[in-house]
Amino acid sequence: MKKIGIILMLILSAFGCSENEYDAPYGDFSSFTWIATQNTTTGDYVVALNQFIGLYDVSTNAVSHSWSIPEGTSSLSKEFSSDNSIYSDFIEATGPTSLEDQQINVLFNTPGIKEIALKNVFKDSVTESVKQADGTWLVDKIFTVNVYDDLKPVFQVLKGTEVVLSIGEEDMPSIADVASWKTVSIEAGEQLTYVDMTTSGEPDARTWTFKGGDKDKSSAGSVDVLYNSLGDFVAGDITSSRKEPKPKGEVIKLIPLKIKVIPSTKPFVLNGGLKEDATEVISFKLTGEIGVLATSEKDNFTVNVANTTAGFNQNIAVQSVAINSEDATQIDITLAAPIYNSDVVTVAYTSGDIQSVDSRVLESFENKKVVMYFEGAMNIPGYTGYEQEWGGSGNQFKKANTEGYFAQHNKNNEGGPLYYWRDDAMSYQGNSSMKFETTASGIPAIARLQGAGFTTLSPVTAGTYIPSVWVYIENSTVMSSIQFSFNADSDATFNFDISATEKGKWVKLTLPEITLGGINSGRFDLNIENTGQDDAIVQKLWLDNFDLLIIEPR
Repeated sequence: MKKIGIILMLILSAFGCSENEYDAPYGDFSSFTWIATQNTTTGDYVVALNQFIGLYDVSTNAVSHSWSIPEGTSSLSKEFSSDNSIYSDFIEATGPTSLEDQQINVLFNTPGIKEIALKNVFKDSVTESVKQADGTWLVDKIFTVNVYDDLKPVFQVLKGTEVVLSIGEEDMPSIADVASWKTVSIEAGEQLTYVDMTTSGEPDARTWTFKGGDKDKSSAGSVDVLYNSLGDFVAGDITSSRKEPKPKGEVIKLIPLKIKVIPSTKPFVLNGGLKEDATEVISFKLTGEIGVLATSEKDNFTVNVANTTAGFNQNIAVQSVAINSEDATQIDITLAAPIYNSDVVTVAYTSGDIQSVDSRVLESFENKKVVMYFEGAMNIPGYTGYEQEWGGSGNQFKKANTEGYFAQHNKNNEGGPLYYWRDDAMSYQGNSSMKFETTASGIPAIARLQGAGFTTLSPVTAGTYIPSVWVYIENSTVMSSIQFSFNADSDATFNFDISATEKGKWVKLTLPEITLGGINSGRFDLNIENTGQDDAIVQKLWLDNFDLLIIEPR
């Protein structure tokens, strides 16, 4: 007698009436075969809460057949169609129970791992069958379904260390109740901290939307929002989202908080440092929005420029001072002569008539050093920002989920270890970064990420540079060093000491300037060795935007 065993998987909208029924090819053979509404050949499925999966046993010549569905599930009748929006109207039976139908549509009413069993008895051997004492062959097939709970945003809002708002899973704020929402008063120039604490439904990301603050949106788990404008605002909302291969989902929840920004009692002063941009404009932020800035205020600024190598040390006149068009807390200074990033530039201000919107006068400040603008030689196309996601060719795991790289010590499957992995959930700039993560045994003798695409994407011309990279180190990590190198040039090796680098935030690391010849061959590698950092723990960090910053001589 002929015997075959196959697994037939089709994407169907739902198993309903006769128009979806399958005519099995009966003959002198036995087979174990099923059809499912999810396209996988493993029998392992994922589904969202209150959604269904259809299963159809199309085995041939089975002596007996039965399905078993567990607690937390229901069976939907054949009259059910995926076009129906209210599934409860079609519930026939509730688990745990056994069903004799060839085709079943199973509705999942509670989250968690659910197991659906299909037991078929055959007179002949088929795939996955075990011979019984009576000479028949039993298939006891388990279909495992991971049922994802609904996304239920949970968050807090803090003013300093004080929790001013706490929203739980079951809270569903409505704009219709805005009159009863809590009001928090803050002074102009103060901030609120928004913290996402969502776990239900296993979200992959969130998007905050704010009103009245210095940010319109953020994807961070914890974000500080500065309020500079006087007035009354509602806080905004949060969107929790889940993406494939999990069941896709998205939930928006309002932040039921009213914010009243009142005049500040604090001095009107610098809020951070001074920096130069690509157009040589020097800018700085203040602790509040600017309401008054007279043209004549340019004469109250003194800008000194020194360059020891060039023998230059002069005050350069200020051509204009203006409020930034996009940020009313920022002042932009344009100079009457060019400056270079090899210069040391300082700015001083004598108090005059620069006023905030709440009538505070900007206080004088003495020489403040300007952070100069550097253009990078390497990262213009995003190569060392790991922006290009894996394109589908080659082994995704060996390519570290990106293009232009080869993770020499990654395993070639998702079981890992995957020391290197392009991570689009973390970045300093752009959409992604490179995650380095070890197993519990720590760093191997060496874990290398080979930058084979370097020569076509980011060759280096001859010049003088400052090597730099951005790093985010997880709090429990105790690593002390990372190394980048051009393997075409044994002298072009960059060792970054991270032993004292602040953890839990993005930090820019730099090395002393170096002069390089043109490099347009070989590879650009990231090497992490366990020498001096061989702790048997999980070590984890993210890297972004390695660059060679071009120095401009005067």
